[in-house]
Amino acid sequence: MIGQGGRVWLNRLTRVAVFALALLLLSGVRVSSAENAIRIVSPADGVWVTEDKLFVAGTITGPVQTVKIRGAGKVAVQPGGVFGAIVSLGRGLNKVEVKAADAKAQVRVFYTNDARKKAPPADFTRLYAHQKPTAFTCKECHRLKKGVFNFKQLKPVRVNCTTACHQDKGKAKHVHGPVGAGVCISCHSPHGTLNPSFVAKEGGALCTNCHQDRQDEFEQEIVHPPVEEGCSECHNPHESANRYQLEYDGEALSALCLNCHDADMFMQDTQHSPVEEGDCIACHRPHSSANAALLIAPVDGGALCFECHDDLKEDFELEYLHAPAEESCTECHDPHSSKAEYMLKEPGGELCAMCHRDATPEVYETIDNAKVEHPPVSEGQCVKCHRPHSSNQAALLVEPMEKMCLNCHTDLGEIIAESKNRHGPVKTGDCTACHNVHGSQYDRLLARFYPVNFYSRYDKNTYDLCFGCHNPDIARTKRTESLTNFRDGNYNLHFFHVNNVKGRVCTACHDPHASNQAKHVRYEVPFGAWSYPISLTKTINGGTCVVGCHAPKEYDRQNPKIRR
Repeated sequence: MIGQGGRVWLNRLTRVAVFALALLLLSGVRVSSAENAIRIVSPADGVWVTEDKLFVAGTITGPVQTVKIRGAGKVAVQPGGVFGAIVSLGRGLNKVEVKAADAKAQVRVFYTNDARKKAPPADFTRLYAHQKPTAFTCKECHRLKKGVFNFKQLKPVRVNCTTACHQDKGKAKHVHGPVGAGVCISCHSPHGTLNPSFVAKEGGALCTNCHQDRQDEFEQEIVHPPVEEGCSECHNPHESANRYQLEYDGEALSALCLNCHDADMFMQDTQHSPVEEGDCIACHRPHSSANAALLIAPVDGGALCFECHDDLKEDFELEYLHAPAEESCTECHDPHSSKAEYMLKEPGGELCAMCHRDATPEVYETIDNAKVEHPPVSEGQCVKCHRPHSSNQAALLVEPMEKMCLNCHTDLGEIIAESKNRHGPVKTGDCTACHNVHGSQYDRLLARFYPVNFYSRYDKNTYDLCFGCHNPDIARTKRTESLTNFRDGNYNLHFFHVNNVKGRVCTACHDPHASNQAKHVRYEVPFGAWSYPISLTKTINGGTCVVGCHAPKEYDRQNPKIRR
């Protein structure tokens, strides 16, 4: 006896076998006489098999007790006019004939145990024949009522496939419903079919006879190739140690995926959490999807990643968005595993170079040819200065430029913070006006040449950095009424200090960043290992300079104090 669950499976699932049998009845071969009619239900005419034994079944009408089957001899007719017997086949073409009284029927069956050596006729169809045990009769499966078999409905009893022949089935932790209920004929024909393993239908069509609620999962735009080939590529149709009868060895679901997919893509040093846990379906649908790579959500714009990484969503919503982040996280990150931190496709600066060597070639020309390197750049730490996803600052800077630079250059930051007079680029926060932040040909990452010594022979090009903004005539015109206020009468004191074989460089007196004295005059003059203080006192028409380099000097634009 079977329980309620078995009856449910029988009522729901045996329709497949009943339908298949009905087709056989319709396609059977019949020859009639005045009183008798013989129908060979199985096999159909024009099939070929690889077994030398074949079960022949049919029906006969009329008052006959036996039929004669070629290859089996006399066979008793069962109640309801049913007969069946196993016949022996010879190699090649066999004419399986059934006779009774003045009626007969015949089907052609071709037997070969090697179709390559002895091929069947071209118009014959392969029959996968089920070798029915001789002890079984029609009444084992078909309902007999008032002496007549009803072949359109099977008996609601346990068909003993797993006890008579297939004793290894139904023992695992997870058993397919029909196997557990003993209704193997839900999927298999007991006589045979034109499909391997004598299943009623091929591929997924067999499964969706029952799993109709899953049909939509197999009809989206992107279909998993194993699904197209049939569910049994991933699921054991009978039983498995794993849930859903999945076919894999090991604890993690990923073991199933690795039956087909290259394991190397999952095994690098840094692994994505779902990969590490073997949970491939955290990101991928196993059957079909509207998205590429069977993803559960579109990868464009980070929609897929935000399914889990919702805490990072704000990183992508600032004013300036990095183009790869706008397109897809996988532009920079490997979704499975990587040799680099954060699952980056390449470590640090190497990753940025993958795009920016083409997108900003002038930057990489500077980096490649730099004589003076900026440590964050040479160490590949682009994210020290740039945010990788989005930013409220142009060029994806992590903060406004001045604040960002002073996070590292803290001593300079203290000087600027304490000073009320700032150099123009410092005032506007534009450090790149004087410095090339990716690398430079010049000391201190300067954008143009500037001498490193305290004294330097005057030449316009010597002060190329300063004269990129300031008027170069200020240092080459001896007398002027307008170029500068630092003059005694019309004698240009910039000319006096700079335009000399042993000229003082601009930074001898001026701090290039900031100062509390007017005109960014520095607090002290650096000279070798020493420093000399500078004190500038301005007057209406000039001023007084007290410096360790020379005695106090006074200059006046109206009443010259220095004789020249």
